[in-house]
This record gives sequence, structure tokens and C-alpha cells, in this order.
Amino acid sequence: MNTLYIFVTTDRPDQYLNSVVHCIERGTNRIVFIQVEDSKTQQVQLNLLRTNVYDLLQNLSKGFYKYYTGLFKDKVVPLYTEYSPDELSRLKAKYTFCLTDYIKWEVERIQYLELKQYISSLYRKNKNAIIDVTSVSKVYIGDIFACSLLENVSKLCTFELLIKPDFDKPWNTLIHELEEGKQYRYTNLVETPIFKESTKAILVRTMPLLVSVIGTVLFVALALVATSIFGFDSRFAQAMSTVGTALGIISFFLIYFPVRGR
Repeated sequence: MNTLYIFVTTDRPDQYLNSVVHCIERGTNRIVFIQVEDSKTQQVQLNLLRTNVYDLLQNLSKGFYKYYTGLFKDKVVPLYTEYSPDELSRLKAKYTFCLTDYIKWEVERIQYLELKQYISSLYRKNKNAIIDVTSVSKVYIGDIFACSLLENVSKLCTFELLIKPDFDKPWNTLIHELEEGKQYRYTNLVETPIFKESTKAILVRTMPLLVSVIGTVLFVALALVATSIFGFDSRFAQAMSTVGTALGIISFFLIYFPVRGR
């Protein structure tokens, strides 16, 4: 399945709707809201958030906008007062498309210390998965970036609003009002030149150690085979043993003094 994993740290459904609609229109058929359970941030009612995001989509598909948080909580605004009949029809069709039965809506909770293992696991299962950090707390953004770098994640994305938010009429900041490339971008954060260079630097540092470790194991194995066949006093066995020892020493130094990239 084409899965969108959204890290959540706020209970306002508007924060997630734009990413959800953008990805569904491009083939995503599974939405997973993820909460990192930790004392550093206020915890969100995850099941309620999932319900509210879906409910917001339903309301928009019928031509209404509903407030779920803040001073106007539970207030419903009929959008036919804001749009022409043709505009409202296109708006309703856009959100109706996202309510088909084949789309799965799920929630997952993970402990903070399980974050690296979780990202590694989900990416091994699905290389095309999108990890969305649009609304993630700054407390976790560095951790998620680090895990994505180590696991070579290819789609770490954020919904980037290129216009000033309209707090008086929040429906004007939803995706039906936005033109991609001019008013919003769905940016893949791991496609930046610096991120790519950092990934290469890690490869430069780890590859010599990997080669050294493999070489050590190989030459030690050859030394044992040679010793069993020719005896320890044979020059071949002694040569293999010497090379294996040298590689072992090199591996030791590479652990503590890794090769630096440019």
C-alpha cells in the first residue's frame, strides 16, 4: 500500500488535512497518524484526532467548515456564503474524492526510545512510504532527521505554505485554495543538496570500516584453513595470520578514528 505516516503533536485537524489530501490525490491509500509517547510534549487524543480529520473532510465535502479547537470550537460555517456555486462544487468534489472506502485510516503510538527502530522497520516494509513532519514538534524533528539519515529514508516531507495564513477565515488556507508551486510546496526534505552530501559523508566514513572488518574475517578464516592443511609453520598460514592481524588493528582504529569526508 502507498502509506503516509504523519507525526502528530497538535490536536487541530487543519494542520494535517493539506498533507493528507495532497498525498491521496497522488495515490496514497493508507494514512497513519503517529504519536511519540513522551513527557516532553503534551499528548494528543490520537483516536479523536483521526476522527476529526475525517470529519473535517466530510464537512468540507458537504460545503461546510467546522472549527474543532479554540474560541470557535464546534462552530460550523456554511461555505456557500464564501464561494460561487461552481467554486463550491469543485471544492466539494475535491474532498469527496478523499472519502472513498479503499483508504485506510490508522493510528500508532510509539515510545520515544523506539523511534529509530520504528522508522527503520516501517521503511524496510515499504520503501515508498512517506514520512510527514509538517506539524511535528521541534523537540523531535532532529531525532527524526537523524533516523532518516541513518536509514537512508527517501521521502521525508513537509507541507510548506508559501502565503500568509488567514486566521479569520481558516478555510482559505486549506488545499482547495492553494496552487502547488505558487502558494504551497510539498517538499521532500531529504532531497536537499546538504542532506544528500551528509548521506555520502556517512558512507565515506563507514565503508573503510566495513571493508576492513570483512577482510579481517576472510583472512582469519583463510589462516585457519591453511593451518589445518599445511600446519602453523607454513609460510602461507603465517602470511594469512599476519594480514588478518593487521586488518584487525586497522578496524580497531577506524572505530575510534573514522575516515572524515571533505
